[in-house]
Amino acid sequence: MKITFLGGTESVTGSLSMLETNETKILIDCGMFQGPSQIEDMNEIPFSFEPKNIDYVILTHAHLDHCGLLPKLVKEGFNGKILATKGTIDLAKIVMKDAANISDKYYEEAHVTATIHRFKAVKINETQTIGNLSVKFLPAGHILGASSVKISGDNKSVVFSGDIGRSDDHLLHAPPVCPEADLVVMESTYGNRMRKGDIYKELHTFLMDISRNKKIGLVASFAIARGQLLISLISEFFERHPEESFPVYVDSPMMLEACKIYMQHAEETLKSKELTFALERFEHLEHIRQWESLKKKNGPILILSSSGMMTGGRVLRHFVNLQDRKDTVLFLPGYQGEGTTGQRLLKGERSLLVNGQQVFWQGEILGSGAFSSHADQKELLEWAELNKNICLIHGEKDAKESLKAEFEKSGKKVLLPVRGQSIVL
Repeated sequence: MKITFLGGTESVTGSLSMLETNETKILIDCGMFQGPSQIEDMNEIPFSFEPKNIDYVILTHAHLDHCGLLPKLVKEGFNGKILATKGTIDLAKIVMKDAANISDKYYEEAHVTATIHRFKAVKINETQTIGNLSVKFLPAGHILGASSVKISGDNKSVVFSGDIGRSDDHLLHAPPVCPEADLVVMESTYGNRMRKGDIYKELHTFLMDISRNKKIGLVASFAIARGQLLISLISEFFERHPEESFPVYVDSPMMLEACKIYMQHAEETLKSKELTFALERFEHLEHIRQWESLKKKNGPILILSSSGMMTGGRVLRHFVNLQDRKDTVLFLPGYQGEGTTGQRLLKGERSLLVNGQQVFWQGEILGSGAFSSHADQKELLEWAELNKNICLIHGEKDAKESLKAEFEKSGKKVLLPVRGQSIVL
């Protein structure tokens, strides 16, 4: 069994690994690189393998950095099956279509349609046979449908973590510990830190400030998982504090589509009723005249939009429109990657070039690490506690090195693979 690391090794995005035996070639995820232009340019690099020679793809979950280059793979000749849970498939459809609509640099919507036809739904905790391998999908938390996978064959086994969810997620069940395997390939996004803050207290304080001081709140949110979390929490806040209620505008078609998918999979989620109620209560922005009218409104109001790192999406329209309003609070409740607009704002920059336009932000800016759907260092250590051999991917350098040091304290062997490196079990 040979494993080659082809993406997600030097950064958090672009997840792509290959597993090979004498009979079978499998890809685990095929994600898009996200961030500054020099990182996104990596999406144009040709695959280092022939897509037509890949038998299967295993998709752990539907975030763009895990599924975003699947249509490119199909475009360049892949004609096998893509195995994923039903929740992942439903979300991946809207993620890939959105990517194709934003830019046709890597693929077009026709390639997304062809990709969708290659999906095969699998159930959590059921074992699939692929050539001479057995594959078992395991719950991972993180977002709807997310899974880790254990692959066994040739008397060896490996677990690919995908992205591991937190133990106290507001919407999803906590992931179980990783089963024993000869090797665990795991993410390390929060490998160097413990999650700080309290999502309920921080959101409560933010919303009370908007309400009582008649401010305009602008929230930059990831469309999937974070958006559903925030919508359900805001709705619950208004139920508990009806006297503080004010208009909420949701401006993200993908976020709204994802909400509907979460509700369709109510048996896997914890707050589907809250989402249903919130969608009926909050206003959905669809037309340019609605966006323009918000420039003239006074608080208290709240606008929830995407993207979460402010690298694109409709949130930038509001950011530009509201730049002169000192009564505006921009809230960034998510991870801000290196070089992104969100990270630059949190570091203190207030004058930025956004879509070719110079913006001078006059309002407040708040950031929070409490809302992450990723396991923190303690939870990552606990998740892998039954295993001795670990490869760390999907993390910044400091995160991987810190988590490696913690694992080694308990005698585990840890490898930090580089792009293109292979190991044989």
